[in-house]
Amino acid sequence: MALKKSDQIEGTCYEFCPEKRKKRLLYFIYCLYRRQRQRRVHLLERREPKRASSQRMEKDFLMIKEYSRPAAGKDATDKRDLRPPSILLEVVEYMMTDLATRDDLPWSEVYLFVFDRLRAIRQDLVIQRASCKESVRILECAVRFHIYAGYRLCEESLSKFEPKFNSDHCQECLKRLLVEYREDGFDSNNRAEFESLYILYNLGSFEVLQTSLQLPSTLRNHQRVKLAYDISTTFLEGNFVRLRKLVQQCDFLQRCAIHRHLPLIRRDSLAILNSGFYSKNIKFPVEVLAKWLFFDSTKEACGFCVLNGFVTTTDGIQFKREVPQLKPNLWPDKKSHQLVQRHFEAMSAPNVILGNQRNEQLPQR
Repeated sequence: MALKKSDQIEGTCYEFCPEKRKKRLLYFIYCLYRRQRQRRVHLLERREPKRASSQRMEKDFLMIKEYSRPAAGKDATDKRDLRPPSILLEVVEYMMTDLATRDDLPWSEVYLFVFDRLRAIRQDLVIQRASCKESVRILECAVRFHIYAGYRLCEESLSKFEPKFNSDHCQECLKRLLVEYREDGFDSNNRAEFESLYILYNLGSFEVLQTSLQLPSTLRNHQRVKLAYDISTTFLEGNFVRLRKLVQQCDFLQRCAIHRHLPLIRRDSLAILNSGFYSKNIKFPVEVLAKWLFFDSTKEACGFCVLNGFVTTTDGIQFKREVPQLKPNLWPDKKSHQLVQRHFEAMSAPNVILGNQRNEQLPQR
């Protein structure tokens, strides 16, 4: 339920970084040098790659408020330190258009910077109890960013990208966004997109499926939502052949949301194949297995089967009478050309995250 106007805190900071933190130019320069000594000035806060002089400091740097944990004795409700939703949205759009496209740094560094600043933006929204069209737009961008990053950085080491941390924040943004839609009454042309992403991001969740059945009929029967619901129920049924056919109808972000479940999809499908095609004299073709389970090569498919206790030869896979202990979590995260990667190069990060690139259905290849 939307809060009364009198209960809300309205920020009065119309800068990307609060004036309280840079009251005058000298203080601003002092903050920069202090953050430099502490190694807290990010390269992405430089407007120009070359080093700036003190006379040009304000022009060459664009400071964006960092995330800071609430501390005892600290007034988090100071209006002068809070940016209103309109400015927060402006910051998000700036980061996605100007920073997400930077190619002079590894994208994992871009991600960490944007992740931190997005967290500060969400903190400002929570403190102000903001529930408006700008907050909806910000949360939509945040969800897309986390899903996109989850796929793009899935092969990075844990020191550069933590999938669980990214997933937790994506879930927080999704749930808050759906509350804005369902309880606060903010209608959006993008609602079907995020209702479907919520189902796919939580593939096979009975609770999420039950919630989706309570949606208004027009939304429940929307092509995106209906497709996501069918994919999730098909996954629960173990019908991996139909699952593959349905996934071919998904757009780019939907595929990215499904990608995080690939190890589980493969594990369950392998168990079903083992039960249906076990034979002492017949081996299952590796090429077929690779195609059905979204592997990019027969070598990759064989590696997954060997890891899960099956014997593979040049003739195919030898299934067992008893299903071995399957270990999908031991399989390293890897991008999938069949599922996502073949469409990745055509997708611009800013357009995907800001929702400017409409791709209701990707072309089949």
